[in-house]
Amino acid sequence: MTLLDVVIVGAGMAGLVCAQRLQQAGYHVAVLEKSRGLGGRMATRRLEGVPIDHGARFLQPQGEMLTALARQFATQKLLTHWQPHAFYLDSAGQLHTDGSTHSYYVAPTGMSTVGKALGAGLTIYRQQRVLQILPTPDAQWKITAEHADDGRRLPYTAKAIVLAIPAPQISPLLEPLPSNSPFASLSHAIAAVHYAPCITVMAQYTPPIAQEAAPLPCEASAPWMVSGHPDTPFLWVGLDSSKRQAPSLNVVLQSSARWAHHWLAAPNRQAAGETLLTQAGQLIAPWLTQPVRWQVHRWRYALVETPCPQGVLSTSTPLPLAACGDWCGNHQIATALESGWAAADRINSSLDRKSLPHSFAEVMETFNW
Repeated sequence: MTLLDVVIVGAGMAGLVCAQRLQQAGYHVAVLEKSRGLGGRMATRRLEGVPIDHGARFLQPQGEMLTALARQFATQKLLTHWQPHAFYLDSAGQLHTDGSTHSYYVAPTGMSTVGKALGAGLTIYRQQRVLQILPTPDAQWKITAEHADDGRRLPYTAKAIVLAIPAPQISPLLEPLPSNSPFASLSHAIAAVHYAPCITVMAQYTPPIAQEAAPLPCEASAPWMVSGHPDTPFLWVGLDSSKRQAPSLNVVLQSSARWAHHWLAAPNRQAAGETLLTQAGQLIAPWLTQPVRWQVHRWRYALVETPCPQGVLSTSTPLPLAACGDWCGNHQIATALESGWAAADRINSSLDRKSLPHSFAEVMETFNW
């Protein structure tokens, strides 16, 4: 069994940035990801061959790192600008025009493009869910993962570990570790983090759409988005197909946290989807109730409600461990990038103290994206 320098659990934005920075410094790094895709909630599915973003809708540059990423990927045509007609629902469910104008970065081939690009050149083992992490008597981490396809148990050993996954998924991994060690304080801080769920419906419609009398005051095929109020069923609804050339009209409906809490444990996802579509027809446009096909996805850890005030949690005793992610702050993708970057610093200071890339722009420039 090869001894790795660092094992990173989670191929979301934090894990990928941490891995790139450590690998560029010369560390032997492997990333373990439980799903098939990269990028976490930078997620895209295909419906009848057409990409639909069912996680992150777009990028709004916040901070130095996310701005550098957006600009670099826009230069390479991985991202482009999207400027939709913007509306919002008030607490009573009434639709209003949003007078402000914003331009967002979107990916013509789907937002998962960002994760794929950030994962280029890394050693990533997909569909491997980490079951256990334990320190060994010879001062190494023993990591046990389970393969999603056949349940095989896969062992790894490393000098250091980075847990770049949602905080509630970290807690069970820390629980077996010695309670009288620094891991206990990490566990306490992580247990205080709370997420809000979201249910997403990806709905496909065949144009042309009859524009009946409806609250939505623009053409169905024009770029548009609706921001919801927490008291309504919606967090966000938008015409996803306007981000790219598509033969159909594809709409993404993302529920509010309050609505999702009610439906999260329901055994029938389709019933949740039908209800959300019906409510969209009442509040936004009647034609939304009649898609030709649709899918439902449940995000248990969609939005951070109670973040950790620290940018990264870590300990070097008895072994180097760092925990990072979008839960280390309240700016979602920007926070994830910054947290993963800081985690690389903590791990490096506990290992060989190599020369890490000093800026995110340097990482973007020196690696062959």
